[in-house]
Amino acid sequence: MTTGIPVHSIRLKIMLVVLITTFFSLLIAGTAMMLNDWRQYRGFVATELATLANVVNRASAPALAFNDKKEAAENLALLEAAPAVKAAAIYTAKGELFASYAKRDGEEHIIPRLPGVEGLHEEGGRLSLYQRMVDNEEILGTLFIESSSDASHRLLASLGILLAVMVLSLLVAFLLSNRLQRSVTGPVLSVTEVARRVVDGRDFTLRAQKTSSDEIGFLVEAFNDMLAEIGKRAVALEASNQALAQEVSDRNAAQRALQVSERRNRVLVSASAAVTWLADEHGAWRSEHPQWEAYTGQSSQAYMGLGWRNAFHVDDRETMDLAWAQALAEGQAFEIEVRLWHQATRECRFVTLRAVASIDDNGKAMEWIGSISDIHDRRTAEEMARTLNRELEQRVTQRTAQLEEANRELESFSYSVSHDLRSPVRAVTGFSKILAQDASSTLSAEGLRLLGIIQSEAARMGALIDDLLTFSRLGRKAIQPTVLDMHGLAESTFSTLAAQHQGPVAELLLGTLPEVEGDRSLIAQVWSNLLSNALKFSAKRERPLIEIGSISEDDDYVFFVRDNGAGFDPRYKAKLFGVFQRLHDASDFAGTGVGLALVHRIITRHGGRVWADSVLDQGATFYFTLPKEFDHGRN
Repeated sequence: MTTGIPVHSIRLKIMLVVLITTFFSLLIAGTAMMLNDWRQYRGFVATELATLANVVNRASAPALAFNDKKEAAENLALLEAAPAVKAAAIYTAKGELFASYAKRDGEEHIIPRLPGVEGLHEEGGRLSLYQRMVDNEEILGTLFIESSSDASHRLLASLGILLAVMVLSLLVAFLLSNRLQRSVTGPVLSVTEVARRVVDGRDFTLRAQKTSSDEIGFLVEAFNDMLAEIGKRAVALEASNQALAQEVSDRNAAQRALQVSERRNRVLVSASAAVTWLADEHGAWRSEHPQWEAYTGQSSQAYMGLGWRNAFHVDDRETMDLAWAQALAEGQAFEIEVRLWHQATRECRFVTLRAVASIDDNGKAMEWIGSISDIHDRRTAEEMARTLNRELEQRVTQRTAQLEEANRELESFSYSVSHDLRSPVRAVTGFSKILAQDASSTLSAEGLRLLGIIQSEAARMGALIDDLLTFSRLGRKAIQPTVLDMHGLAESTFSTLAAQHQGPVAELLLGTLPEVEGDRSLIAQVWSNLLSNALKFSAKRERPLIEIGSISEDDDYVFFVRDNGAGFDPRYKAKLFGVFQRLHDASDFAGTGVGLALVHRIITRHGGRVWADSVLDQGATFYFTLPKEFDHGRN
């Protein structure tokens, strides 16, 4: 779990750095100034003291020379005007005290009994000067002057000023740094906040806002680029982890499946009727095979090495040796059918011997794994089936010949009957017309009506006979294939039928039709029958419409004739193409019921198909197909 980052830590650090730097800078500068002031002040005091000593020395030298102590004391008393001088004394050349002076300021001032070493001395906050009194290069004595340096007071005063300046400077530095450091720490804190949110939420789409073009701005850009790169790598890593997890899952599943498969294979080997075996690279058996012992009755001593060969039929061993030799030389699997001794039935049974080599990295066979499957019963059954098939083919050939002969006899009979019926029907039609012409005046209205029925039914009978003859001749007529212009053939057929049609002229929508190969007269009959039906069933429409088109499929052309006529009930479309099958009453639409049967037979002989779709009173569409490549063997 992540912990919150203190947002003011860098501000505090920067402020502490500024204040500490300011403090030590002021401290060093103040200390240096104090030391310099103290040095200058000490030099000033020493100079002033030496000047006083020179004056006193010049004034008191005669008194010392003439042994005038009074004048010497008066000269020393003049030092009362110098506030810093606390005591003074004049010593003779022999070191005896000649005259002295002590400031009356309430303090005790000790005058040395003997003069010290010439020069300036400092002790206990006081400066002592010993100067030789010389006259004409003759040492008369020694002058002693003691002065308070006031260095400690001056040092304390300077220290107080320094402290005040440092406090004021630190305060100003604090206020300025607190104001100015925002421009430095603001972007850094923004980056810190974004980093915290990224760490907490793992959202690498967050970006810090760049507010300057300096090093901080460069840092923000680098941080944003780093987030983008981390985001890409996080996505890639996540995808890689998922792929790895899936791979691990698949591998675990594969291992489980392999374990299940191994167990299943062991069970299958145990339960299989096939005999499995294992041989070395030379085909010799080195391990025991209980299934082989159970099947052949050979003991392990008998089949070890190459002894297993002895269980095969003596006539098949040469074939087996050749297959083995080739397999050993090439390292390839082989399968042959041979006869093997079966102990239970005491006979040699046909088996399939299979062998597969286990290949090492060098492409050489390490060992051979094989199986022996008993196919004796299957071969027996196959032989029986082949015998039955031969007998069945003979019977089918005989029955086909008988059926073809019966069909020829039936077609001949139908043709003969139809041909023989035409004469009586023509006679009935002719005599009824004569009767109507000669005896119309003597016949009653009912008689004339019945005579009209006879004439119409005789005409209908004649049409049925003609259609039946056409249907019979179609079975005997050989197909004479030629390239057909389906567009021109359909257009000419429609023009001929439309000219003969009584009723409103139908509008024709003729699409592009491809050329096909077929019998011209038979395909013309198909167009004639389909278009005459379309004209007949759409004649009662106010605006009859017939459409002809085609569709190209992989191996066939699909042609269709669509009309907006009476249509038919789709439940009975299976009856459309049967002989004498009608779905409409003859009083509504004339016809014999043979036209669509002729279409079906013609298209079937050409290797095509016929079907229709319709909704009652909404028109019908008839389809037929013709192959793109005509099968001449069909004729």
